[in-house]
Amino acid sequence: MQMTKFIPFGCIALAGWFFLANHNGVAEQQNKDRTGAPGSQPICSACHSGGSYDVSPFVMLTDLDNTTEFPAYVPGETYLLQFFLNESTQMAAGFGLQSTLLTSNGQSAGAFSNPSSNGQLENANNRHIFEHNDLSESNTFTVHWTAPAAGSGDVTLYYAGIAANGNGGTGGDATFSGSQTWFEGTSSAVHLESRPVQVAAMDGAITITGGTVRPEQRIDVFDMRGQKVAATHRSDFRQTISTHGWPSGAYIVRLIRGQGLPPSNHRVFIH
Repeated sequence: MQMTKFIPFGCIALAGWFFLANHNGVAEQQNKDRTGAPGSQPICSACHSGGSYDVSPFVMLTDLDNTTEFPAYVPGETYLLQFFLNESTQMAAGFGLQSTLLTSNGQSAGAFSNPSSNGQLENANNRHIFEHNDLSESNTFTVHWTAPAAGSGDVTLYYAGIAANGNGGTGGDATFSGSQTWFEGTSSAVHLESRPVQVAAMDGAITITGGTVRPEQRIDVFDMRGQKVAATHRSDFRQTISTHGWPSGAYIVRLIRGQGLPPSNHRVFIH
């Protein structure tokens, strides 16, 4: 699964790994960070492809009782981090996920604990990883996250994964990746009136969901050379931008939120 001229061999090796390792997580089996974070290895799409599943990931940071969702974290507090991998066809045999939370300098932000029964905790690339422990029939993953110390600043969750057909190979699977940022707050941080903006890359499209949609909002997409490749006004709570024909690689999705709010930038990978 290495991004070199030997990718086909890597994919064959990965198919064998699926049979032998019972679909265990990438960090456990390969000691690789494939979350899509800066400095990580190529995400799952390096080998997995061909699936027609439509995955819409959604991430929430709440209190442990799951009663309040937060736009910010309080240093040292422990939260419930939830992943919902909504799949519109409802035909996927199972799901895989790998994620990490980083500070702006690329270091692990806080610590994970108490993973859901379909998840496990690992370390790869000197980063704390939360990932699946087997092909999961459930599309929901949860883990506790204890926020880092005061002064850590914004933290970003990076995640990537697959919706799989369960045949033990790499064909016929769909991949996704995305990121979500939370800023450092205080004990007076209030819960969200609406869900946070999230940006995810899926087969053939970038999807923007959440937040409050206003007429003055705009979405710009840039490649890593800084060239703008797409621009549109935000009109819907869930909005998609087609990426058909785009070169593979990383892109920056910038949401101009309006009302004096700073723009939010989200890094996604197109394959």
